[in-house]
Amino acid sequence: MFRRYQYWVEAEYDHPELRAELERISQDRGHITASLKEDRTASVWRAEVNAHSLVVKRYNTRGILHAIRRVFRKSRAENCKTMATIFAQSRIHTADNVALIQEWLGPFKLRSWFICSYIPGLLLQNHLSEKYFSLSATGNLDALKNNVAELFRKLRSQRLSHGDLKATNILLSDDQLFLIDLDAAHAHKSDFSFRRAHHKDQSRFMKNWLAQADIYQCFEPLINK
Repeated sequence: MFRRYQYWVEAEYDHPELRAELERISQDRGHITASLKEDRTASVWRAEVNAHSLVVKRYNTRGILHAIRRVFRKSRAENCKTMATIFAQSRIHTADNVALIQEWLGPFKLRSWFICSYIPGLLLQNHLSEKYFSLSATGNLDALKNNVAELFRKLRSQRLSHGDLKATNILLSDDQLFLIDLDAAHAHKSDFSFRRAHHKDQSRFMKNWLAQADIYQCFEPLINK
């Protein structure tokens, strides 16, 4: 079958240097500044292209059945692109869309790549570790509690779910919370599906703090309001 690559680039970032880098990425020859993740399902790395700091996430095909299902559904990279736009329109902070690559083999979607802006900051998990944070810093704590409450309020008002609210998928940058890894995010049409997904988001968020009782107790009253 004929293998081909489909490219999409956000106008703000469109540049011949980036276009050339996308072609290298699709051939597994892209520049890597730092590797951030590597496993069977996905690889994530940082890259510097045309004076922009970017994050590249490659989603791997998990077998023939996975490829067949993706004929009729968005790839995970496509979902990231769509949901990043929706989150931004809903004033929920996330990384900027930069580019998308979709690999095809005939009618089948194979690997896909989502390229977004790099957000300098600290993972919420690290921010709330003893090394970086103290509950005695009441000013910082109050601001963070307000940010968490506001985040869940926006998700509820827009009927949006993230799908995997691990503390490693939440960044703190310039005193704002940013959600990353949107491949499981969803915009819900019905209240029923949203309520189920929102409960899952709340439960996953609270699960992050099971070993940190003080932090758990700080967040617990916030997310159900």
